[in-house]
Amino acid sequence: MQNPFLDRLQAAAQQSTRPRFASALILVLLAHAKTDGKIDASRAELAAAVDRSHAYPARHQARAERLGQKQQDLDLYLATLEGKHAKGDMSYGELKQARERAIDSFLKEVRSPTLANVSRVINEFIRAGMLSARYIDAQGEFYDTPAKGRIAEYRLTPPPSAQLSRLPDAASQNKSSIRKSFAQKPGNDAQQAPFGWSGGIKQLDLL
Repeated sequence: MQNPFLDRLQAAAQQSTRPRFASALILVLLAHAKTDGKIDASRAELAAAVDRSHAYPARHQARAERLGQKQQDLDLYLATLEGKHAKGDMSYGELKQARERAIDSFLKEVRSPTLANVSRVINEFIRAGMLSARYIDAQGEFYDTPAKGRIAEYRLTPPPSAQLSRLPDAASQNKSSIRKSFAQKPGNDAQQAPFGWSGGIKQLDLL
């Protein structure tokens, strides 16, 4: 049975700035789509499934070393700010603002490139009408716009009404087809998905 989401997502992937990455992400999205289209995985979990840093150990090690140095630089800078505040050279408000700016800058610099690409492609899918998103705060309230402290929840946009009756079968087909395609890939070691998918998941070799 043809998956009612697949054709639309594949067409959107071809228009992406990173079509091969988008195609790989589609497989993961479909594997974690419930019957109502909700994606049962966070951005970080989706990124973990398509991450291929293990394929480039030297590059991965070099990045780890750079991040370690940036962490040391941040710690030193924050300690300097605390010292200025203790001496009375900086008010508490100035200290707080400087700390927030430094930490925000650090988090942007050390952000996973794969996570950044997942965010970029997901935003492309949202603009193309393939996905919708809503954002949940710590109190469980839902919003239409992102903000600091809110977690995104993604959902596949329903296909035309003629295909809606096929969604439950398609959701089941998603998981069985993805498991089968992963099982047929030789030479890749399975890595258990962090979001508890019982079939396990292998990192995709499509990028």
